[in-house]
Amino acid sequence: DILDEIDGELDRWLESAFKGWFNNVYMSSVNIAEEKQFKHRTKGHYTIMASVFYSRCKKEKLLTLTKYEYWIFWFDDEIDTGGELTTDAAGTRHICDLTLQCVEHCLHPDPAKACFTPPVDSPGTVAVLYEVLTAMRQEMGPMSIERMRRELHEYIEGVARQQAVRQDEHLPDPWYHFEIRVADIGVYPSITQTEFAMDFELPDSTRYHEAMKTIATECTRLSILINEILSVQKEFHVGQLENMVLLFMNTENISVHESVHRIISLIRKHYAACEDAMARLPWTDDEVANEHIREYVRGCRRLATGTGHWAYLCTRYFDETQLDEKWGLVLNFEAPGRAT
Repeated sequence: DILDEIDGELDRWLESAFKGWFNNVYMSSVNIAEEKQFKHRTKGHYTIMASVFYSRCKKEKLLTLTKYEYWIFWFDDEIDTGGELTTDAAGTRHICDLTLQCVEHCLHPDPAKACFTPPVDSPGTVAVLYEVLTAMRQEMGPMSIERMRRELHEYIEGVARQQAVRQDEHLPDPWYHFEIRVADIGVYPSITQTEFAMDFELPDSTRYHEAMKTIATECTRLSILINEILSVQKEFHVGQLENMVLLFMNTENISVHESVHRIISLIRKHYAACEDAMARLPWTDDEVANEHIREYVRGCRRLATGTGHWAYLCTRYFDETQLDEKWGLVLNFEAPGRAT
């Protein structure tokens, strides 16, 4: 089984990351805390996540894409509620600047100016990103590389903005939260990685066609809305209240059930907008180009549906005992140790 083989390689990779070894070269700066490794290895199931997002990907590329999923969760968890940098604005800015520098080094528009070696004493998350982006760049076209460079910039800056929002004395407006999540959730780079996964490159004229932009944006919004519902229990229990379920409850004085149904209605709205855009796709007389468009759209849709699929198959957000025989989810907002 390919996923089992990848998991075996990831176990060896994680062990080497903890010890500071990569490609038989000792780099003491590559160091991911053991407890962080254990948490993500046991609860994340990122091999499944990558396989859902990129379901027809070759093994070698799926391994790289799974490492990317590890990186994005490691990076996000450093800054998220309960992370090492949750209340450290200066520390957050520093790690974001180092990460942005990595993106510039690895994805520089001029290949001759690209650099693939992390600086001495780079944090573990930064060193891992160097490895991942180096592997991706080797098999991506220049337009895809440049898109991913810009999208990673927007994602990283979005994470920094979200950290500032969490330190505010007041909860944000749910609509403001929704819009900044479009930037900071990191869906756009993952959509572009469909081109890496499936060995094609879209021309910018196709990628930025009105219908293609609409589908990418609506699928990003769908990913956020689905994730807001599935992650609300976990975020509530750790005191992370910047979740649309909780924000609608706060601003509109409605119940949790009403808030969840409000978000479900938004899911239907944005799904319909995505479907409407399908009729406006920029088809050509070139069937190869048309297949690339279809694959890109499938990638957008898989990022949205895969978010839910993955959440149901791991224990990051809720326990499997909360699912009924029809996969209905019963959320639990009771304090730990109390009856549901």
